[in-house]
Amino acid sequence: MNRKVGLFLLVFFCYLIWLYLAIYESSIDDWWTVKEIKHRTEDTLEIGVSIVKFIFGTVIFTLGGMVLYLLIRKGIR
Repeated sequence: MNRKVGLFLLVFFCYLIWLYLAIYESSIDDWWTVKEIKHRTEDTLEIGVSIVKFIFGTVIFTLGGMVLYLLIRKGIR
């Protein structure tokens, strides 16, 4: 039981770190960012968070956590 809780906390904190870095510390050119250009004019640029990239990243972390959970449950060490 302790391993499962530890795994959940590890995946959750890694997800939160990725989300912070993907929103605040990344640029538009990074492949792992969730930023997108919402509106561009000649002198201004409006940047926002892409819901599709956010959901895709969330699914990736969820699936990764489930795979790690199954590996721990099977007893692979």
